[in-house]
Amino acid sequence: MVDPIKIIEKAKTSNIKDPWARREVWRDHPSFSKMSQLKGMFPGLGIATGLFAVYLAYDYFSGPKSHGKH
Repeated sequence: MVDPIKIIEKAKTSNIKDPWARREVWRDHPSFSKMSQLKGMFPGLGIATGLFAVYLAYDYFSGPKSHGKH
């Protein structure tokens, strides 16, 4: 979780003279990186893929054994 107090303190203690640049310090926080955004894009995809594979294995091994007509 992003702690806004730490970001504000970092902006105050940084040696940036430009006031607009100090307001942009929050963009350097790790939670706003590209990799962090990609990880959060599909939060349940890994679990869903695993469960689907388990379902397919169960369906394959527990299906009907006869190969008769419909």
